[in-house]
Amino acid sequence: MGDPNDVYKALFELSPDAILIIEGDRFVDCNPAAVKTLRFPSKQALIERYTPGEGDNVLGAHPAELSPMTQPDGRNSFEKADEMMQIAFERGSHCFEWDHVRADGEVFSVEVMLTVVAREPKHILHVVWREIAERKQIEQDLRLAQRLESVGRLAGGIAHDFNNILVVILSHAALLQRDLRAADLPELAEQAREIGAAGDRAAALTRQLLTFSRGHPTRQRPTDLVELLGSLGSMLSRLIGEDIDFELDLPPGPITVQADQSQIEQLVVNLAANARDAMPSGGALRVELSRHAHGKSDVLPRLESGSYAAIRVIDTGEGMTPEQLERAFDPFYTTKPPGSGSGLGLATVHSIAEQCGGGATIESALAEGTTVSVLLPLCSAEPVSAELPPPASEALEGSETILLAEDEDAIRTLMCNALEQCGYHVLRAADGSAALEIAQSYDSNIDLVITDVVMPRLSGPDFVQQLQEIRPGTKVIFMSGYAQDGTVSGATVDASAEILEKPFSPDVLLSSVRKLLDRT
Repeated sequence: MGDPNDVYKALFELSPDAILIIEGDRFVDCNPAAVKTLRFPSKQALIERYTPGEGDNVLGAHPAELSPMTQPDGRNSFEKADEMMQIAFERGSHCFEWDHVRADGEVFSVEVMLTVVAREPKHILHVVWREIAERKQIEQDLRLAQRLESVGRLAGGIAHDFNNILVVILSHAALLQRDLRAADLPELAEQAREIGAAGDRAAALTRQLLTFSRGHPTRQRPTDLVELLGSLGSMLSRLIGEDIDFELDLPPGPITVQADQSQIEQLVVNLAANARDAMPSGGALRVELSRHAHGKSDVLPRLESGSYAAIRVIDTGEGMTPEQLERAFDPFYTTKPPGSGSGLGLATVHSIAEQCGGGATIESALAEGTTVSVLLPLCSAEPVSAELPPPASEALEGSETILLAEDEDAIRTLMCNALEQCGYHVLRAADGSAALEIAQSYDSNIDLVITDVVMPRLSGPDFVQQLQEIRPGTKVIFMSGYAQDGTVSGATVDASAEILEKPFSPDVLLSSVRKLLDRT
């Protein structure tokens, strides 16, 4: 074996980790990896920056000179660096996180390992830096995911019960408004309309809760973002107002992703509304769509490398502080005045992006505006056009037999009345077990089953599974106020089944029924 000093010198020079030597309280040497990490063109350039004119070709910089004035905890870098070195000399080694500054001014985070090396006349410190930006990003993503999961579970449970209540409120408000207009009582009809409008706002809030909790039923399909964003252009222009210059930049040709079209619309509208609120005195808003080649070294390192669609919403608004930026995706966090925002807009954007297999990032600074970037994986399938609007109300009548399973008495009664008024024959059941008994004993054809998802004794999906054994091919509509990850109670929704999201109005119920019955 050769001279140990030669072996160490080779390891020092060839190590991929940045290694530096501290003597006293100064860096006196560093390896090529440290020079590269600090982005100096050469070791000589680093020496000349921090020890100009001394002529001995030795680095003589205090660790704080290669650092910002303060560390993330607010402490002065000189004071804290001296304390870290003292701890290392007392213990023999010390590991901690630290912010340094590159030659171009960029601040970067490292894990520092100080090890005391005995040498006469005084000991030295062997210093190893390892950059931790990717690790810190993963930790931040994990903390956000845990917060979203905790709040999402609570939101999902609340939303299920709340949506059942809203079905009754919205349906009776719609029926009342129709009857009052027929009776030529426009003032009372307007009051009924206001009840329905308030219910719609509550339903929209519930949908946002369910979206970021991943409890919102979704139907993902190949979606052309060029076509979708193009169709939103005029609506976005009206949304943000005349005092904001709006620009929509779309590339030629389709950019296709696997997504729920309504959720992508919600994502873009949320971002545009946030940008508008950040520009109370006017400004400029730009929505861009492009293809993006994502690499592991980019922001969002947890995403697989590959081809993505990039939606960027750029505003010239007030911007955010670093503290606000760190919490921007948190549910219920808002910088708006009380009563002006739910704090769900960006949380919903983040959740929609993740449900599509992508991610979202924010860049912002005070008085410099904000850019929100959403990456969605591209897919190669042909895009599917949006569904046609439901048929007009006069085409909703029928004479078929429908088995209805719903455990909420008020909802069951309301739905039966709406269906029977349109000519349908309705078999009523208060839960899945009662519905299965009716299906087994009824001696005629059952054309359609409408079932709630969550019911006592026997859930909707379990009931339908047993139903298909005795009446194969029966058409099914699932009603859901809360579905987890695009499934209903853990059972994936069959492509032939419809999902009727609560809350719904009588017209939506009837159009869904007619649509499925007419499907061949």
